[in-house]
Amino acid sequence: MDLQERVKIAVLTKYYGNMLTKKQSTIISMYVDNNLSLAEVSEELSITRQAVKDSLDKALKYLFTLEQKLGFVKKIGNLKDAVIGIPPMGMSKTEREKLLKLLEE
Repeated sequence: MDLQERVKIAVLTKYYGNMLTKKQSTIISMYVDNNLSLAEVSEELSITRQAVKDSLDKALKYLFTLEQKLGFVKKIGNLKDAVIGIPPMGMSKTEREKLLKLLEE
């Protein structure tokens, strides 16, 4: 899994992670955030490598399906682009920075 994929999954998890089971969240965190292999995750959780792979595949499919249907990540990205494009006289630099910070939370 390359860095771009990891970042995308991390962003999707930020917005939709609460929709996953605790086990799926744990596996994604270990595999994506901690960069553990499937074998390392399976050993740590005392489950088979295949169970880790199945759970990971199911969780990732669910995250991407949620984004496809709901589009929160895309909408937030569009809002950030719009805020960045606001002319300086329309909003102060401080106000713009506060709004961008809110969008990132």
